[in-house]
This record gives sequence, C-alpha cells and structure tokens, in this order.
Amino acid sequence: MIRSKTVTLWVCGAALLGLAACNKTTNEPSRSSSSGGATSVAPSGSAAKAADKALVRFINATPSPKQLTFGDTTAFSNVAAKAAMEYIELPAERHEFKLYDANQPTSGEPLASNSEGLTAGQHYTVLATTGENRKAILEPISDDLAQPDPEKAKIRVIHAAPGVKKVDVYVAGTDKALVDGVGFKSATSYKEVDPVATEIDLRTTGSKNNAERIGNLSLAAGRMYTLVVMGGNGQPLSSTVIEDRLEPARTSSR
Repeated sequence: MIRSKTVTLWVCGAALLGLAACNKTTNEPSRSSSSGGATSVAPSGSAAKAADKALVRFINATPSPKQLTFGDTTAFSNVAAKAAMEYIELPAERHEFKLYDANQPTSGEPLASNSEGLTAGQHYTVLATTGENRKAILEPISDDLAQPDPEKAKIRVIHAAPGVKKVDVYVAGTDKALVDGVGFKSATSYKEVDPVATEIDLRTTGSKNNAERIGNLSLAAGRMYTLVVMGGNGQPLSSTVIEDRLEPARTSSR
C-alpha cells in the first residue's frame, strides 16, 4: 500500500482537466467543477465509521476500461481509461482488491490483486496502473482529507506513469522546482499552499524539456486537489487534477 510521503513543494499547480466518464449508471463519474475540472465528492468519515464502513474511490490510470472488486463485491464496473470515480462505502474489513478488464468475468484470474484491511471511517484511493512490463498494478493509497486552513489550499501528486522513474513540477518557463522527484507509484502527502492562479511545467527528473505545459490553474482557498500524472510506457505524459471535496455522508446502495 502506498503511504503518503512528503515531497518538496513550494508552490503548487496543475490544469483542471476533464476526466473520462464511466458509462454505468450505478457508478457516478467525477463531476465537473466550476473551474472546468473534476470534483470527487468524499462523504464525511463519521457516518461511515458508525456504520463500520470505509470510503473508497478508484482511479483507472490504465489505457483501457477496467472493473474493481473487493472480496465478493464488484465495487466499480466499466471504468473508462484515465477516469476517476467518486468515493463509495465498502466494509471495514480485510479482503483482496482485484482488477479485471471491463468485460472480463470476475470469477477468473485477475489482472492484479492487492490485499488491504480497510479502517472504518477512513478514505482510500485505489490506483490501477501498469508496470514497465505492461502488467497491471493495484496500489491502495491512504487519503488524509483533513481540511486546509480556510485561507490555504492543499495539493498532492500521484505518479502513475510507468517507465518514468521520477517527475518534477516547475513554475512555467522557469527552472524553479515546485514538486521535486516524485517516484513511480508514489503519492505525496497533501501540502498546504497559498491560493494561486498560474501555469506549471511537468518534466521527467533530470530533463530540461517540458513533457507538458499545464495551464488554467486555479487552487482555491479551503479546497483540496490531487494531481495524477499518467501516460508513460512510450506514451506522452499527461495529467489530471481532481478536486477532493468533503461533503456529508450519503447512504450507500450496496
């Protein structure tokens, strides 16, 4: 399991890019925010804890649609490539997360698996990506969704681009590193920063060439954001920013 680790982060940023939508009505895709990006609504953990539930979302950073099971439960179905789903309630128990292609029977051999004990009331992101050998990988990540100071924003980075050892984030057009040396399958901790509107450059560590220029950045006070770096394995690097928003808990239909 990925445990969030602190990476040097002086100022923050990324474009609020749209996420691919899931076409199964029982799994809502991340909703568009007013800034044009995607908002992942995270129910409060208090009600989930009382019901002995954990809160889990799924990010499919692989190049094709996937489904994810937890124990005997199909938690997410037909999730499009590079899509992020909202949090749902799952039992606060230890089971295997298993990853399958969208149309693959879940009774068969999974593409990847990862045993995880979920804690009641806690939030998790399960990341699906691929290794350099193109074999699927599942990585559960603990989400610390403590609200930022009302006058600050929070941001973190998840590196999900196989074949790229480390990535850096720079102030656009400068050599000033904002996020330095984020390794593959690593997740930084959330970092409080001043609200800002700017552009940033995404580079592989050690390179002076931009892999991507990310614009239209707007990090608002009191908000939390996750920047997911995708692509890799010969594909250009790309990024998606998700606004992580806490809302009152919803009743699970599962």
